[in-house]
Amino acid sequence: MSSIEGAVSQIDAAQAVLVLRPQTAASEDPTCKRALVDDPSEVELLGVSFSQRPAQWYDEWYDALGADPTAATVITTPELGDDDLGDRDLGVETVATPSNLTGVGVKTTPYLNEWSNAVVAVESLTVLLQYTSPQVVYRFLHVLTTRIQTTGSAGQFYLDPTIQDDQTVDLLTTLFDVVVECDGGEDDWTVRRRE
Repeated sequence: MSSIEGAVSQIDAAQAVLVLRPQTAASEDPTCKRALVDDPSEVELLGVSFSQRPAQWYDEWYDALGADPTAATVITTPELGDDDLGDRDLGVETVATPSNLTGVGVKTTPYLNEWSNAVVAVESLTVLLQYTSPQVVYRFLHVLTTRIQTTGSAGQFYLDPTIQDDQTVDLLTTLFDVVVECDGGEDDWTVRRRE
């Protein structure tokens, strides 16, 4: 076990990273988000978030990065996307429901094709699994992680393993280069690399 900084230092250029941690800890630990981004001043941030309003999502990433990203877009639902963004330079794309993973995939494609420093942040897989089956989420992730790898982008995916059964967690972890897991406090992080 090590601190999150020590765990993330072991990642070494992984393109698709799964972070297993309780959902309640996600907004309380910006260190993890920041540690998985090479240069915050040049990042183009593409989010998939169905649990936060876009302004809140952007502000948490701003806090994690310590600066505005070069570009940022979040994919969400119309209900959440109808948000006052203030002076935030944030694009908002919507799909009718979190179960429309094909629509999410279609919305991500232009950004991954055009952006050279894209970081895709899917927050969280736990929410997607509330709307559709593990097999559908698996197929979606297989396509998205492949697209991330072929475009030279990076991806961060978050899953609460305390809410999902072990079989679902085991199935999804097979898609990622690295799995970073929090077993408790900030000094209880482990890293597993795919062989």
